[in-house]
Amino acid sequence: MAAESMVQLVSYLTAQQPHEILGTPESEWVDFKSVPPEGPYELSTDKGKYELAKDVAAFANAGGGLLVCGFKAKKKQTELYEIAEKVTPFAKKLVDSTKYKDVITEYVRPLLKVQFYWYDHPKDDPEASGHYFVIEVPALPEADHWAVVTRGITDNGQFIKNSWTVPIRNGDSTAFLPQDEVYRLLNDGLHARRGADAVLPAPAADRVQPRTVLRSALGIEDTPVLFFQSVPDRPRGLVPGMYADGGLRDVLTNQDTLRGAHAFNWSSAYKRPEPHEGGLLLADSPRRGLQVESDGAVTGAASATSEMLGWSMERSNDGGAARRLSVFVLTEITLEYFRLVDQHVLPQVEGPWTHRIVASDFARSPGCALAPGDDPNVTFFGSPQLATSDNWNHSWTALGDPERDAYEALRHLYALFGLDITANPFIDADRVSTAKLLEMKK
Repeated sequence: MAAESMVQLVSYLTAQQPHEILGTPESEWVDFKSVPPEGPYELSTDKGKYELAKDVAAFANAGGGLLVCGFKAKKKQTELYEIAEKVTPFAKKLVDSTKYKDVITEYVRPLLKVQFYWYDHPKDDPEASGHYFVIEVPALPEADHWAVVTRGITDNGQFIKNSWTVPIRNGDSTAFLPQDEVYRLLNDGLHARRGADAVLPAPAADRVQPRTVLRSALGIEDTPVLFFQSVPDRPRGLVPGMYADGGLRDVLTNQDTLRGAHAFNWSSAYKRPEPHEGGLLLADSPRRGLQVESDGAVTGAASATSEMLGWSMERSNDGGAARRLSVFVLTEITLEYFRLVDQHVLPQVEGPWTHRIVASDFARSPGCALAPGDDPNVTFFGSPQLATSDNWNHSWTALGDPERDAYEALRHLYALFGLDITANPFIDADRVSTAKLLEMKK
């Protein structure tokens, strides 16, 4: 079993059914904490205080969530995120909720109305006993963004005076607001003070679940996958006319592609988009797939194998060598994603959007490789570089221009291989050149 929402998870704890929670993935709304002898957070140390403040602020910045203490979570090789795998209830004496509240009050701004709850483990369980401690973190109103931790920390676990950080929940982990984004927000705030009453939007949360849905629908659970995601920063409920004539279902069915349904894009000559939880699912197994959620958020998945991103590159591989990616295929499918989303989906929900790429399992043996320049005609031309991470996850504010957004996606992806984006021959200044791409295939 697994909990699919905060409400369902709390209902399992209330009913003393903690084993029903096992299998729940950590995400933008839940984080599981096992309990060492000193408790979930060792508040006698600067590091423990910082970890508590960081986790609370990150959830506040991501729309709220639960810190659930008393479960051991582990990331499996076949999964993108950690999953609750064992119950570890503990004694209440390990947590002084007053001290927890004091740490949050001292080190998190603005002041958050965090709630603490205890839940009992079933008394008739001969294998475990004790309780579960849950910290419920509310979402910040948009006008109060961002939650800040008023201290940084050194590698040795000591507070840095006169420093601060802005943590953000990023799927099952925590990232930090980049310096460039902090600079932009400060400037936007100054402009807002001088002009009309403006509200800074929160960044779109990293939606992990759609990536899992696509992996399953495409049958590529154990395959390296490149994901594209686009999420409105201010979702407004159901997208109108999803299934109506001329709506998003028709857009996916009759895609305006550069080179037809048999090229490297998101159209399919064999599959049609199907209704899925108020949205749409177009799964062309095992190559690629698209999911459109009910609020308009889009996730695309392309397998990093010879079926798609490594198309016709077998000649460049030697036995068990790394999977070589095709520069042309990678560029075309990236541009086609943003031609589809920027032109047809973003206009459905007003306001800023966040684009994201996630390269999952690219470094797992035998790994994925990418070479500078165009696709080579001989094996050793181009010095292919290996991917350096299994969970490469980066986002940016959508520009709404397909060639510019495709450039941003590839710029982040090339860095995974230790390559500069200028190594891609289809780049023209700060954009992917549609003309160069099409000239290649004349």
